Amino acid sequence: MKTLASRIIGNTTEQVKAEQLCKGDVVIVKAGEFIPGDGEIIEGAAILDESSITGESAPVVHEAGDRSAITGGTRLLSEMVKIRIT
Repeated sequence: MKTLASRIIGNTTEQVKAEQLCKGDVVIVKAGEFIPGDGEIIEGAAILDESSITGESAPVVHEAGDRSAITGGTRLLSEMVKIRIT
């Protein structure tokens, strides 16, 4: 299954494949969706399921600021976040 991303272009969003994202692109990820690429949260806070990457079963909290780095392939469990692809 291919991961899709909601990339922000101006005042709109467009659906693109995760492989089409470039460094600096900004995407919106909603609860239940997978993070389309490595990046940093620039708006919002997230509870992430990182078990596919780390093996850790407990959800992890990330938010804009000090704990903003996130890994592609993890799944957002709550809310909605805006991410800049790095």
